[in-house]
Amino acid sequence: MSAESRPILSAYRIYLDTECGKDGYPWIWHERLKHEVREDAGNRCVRCGHPYAKGAGEWSACDEQCVHAGPTRICGDDQNLGWRTEARWRILTVHHLNGRKDDCRWWNLAALCQRCHLTIQGKVQMARVWPWEHSEWFKPYVAGYYAAVYLGEDLTREEAEARMDELLALERAA
Repeated sequence: MSAESRPILSAYRIYLDTECGKDGYPWIWHERLKHEVREDAGNRCVRCGHPYAKGAGEWSACDEQCVHAGPTRICGDDQNLGWRTEARWRILTVHHLNGRKDDCRWWNLAALCQRCHLTIQGKVQMARVWPWEHSEWFKPYVAGYYAAVYLGEDLTREEAEARMDELLALERAA
């Protein structure tokens, strides 16, 4: 099959074992995908809003968009005669919501700071029926998941957001 006649595959898909490395991630994951997911989230945790400062080391400073609680450290700054609060150990990761590293559909990839990642990883099970209201940050992801599971539709994020009420109602009808 010539290059011109081959179908163009989206990078946001489920990968075959032969397309994944020994770590279970697709080859494209480390090179491109995780960086794109972070950028699409505005280089912020989609849950708590903490910013991602590339190259900042172990922490990045909080700003007005952060909605998380501690742990933080307060640092005196004699030259500016003020104090600033910095959240420690807030590194931006990308979490596979269903736990499968080979599943790189957009609704399965959430840019989360390390603390939110660990919290969500310990609580969220995509296949578990959830009859209650979802958190605002989570609604697009679960709407995309419901479209795939209940309707067999592979929607874009924009399509899932446009049909949010319909898709979220699928879980309550199950």
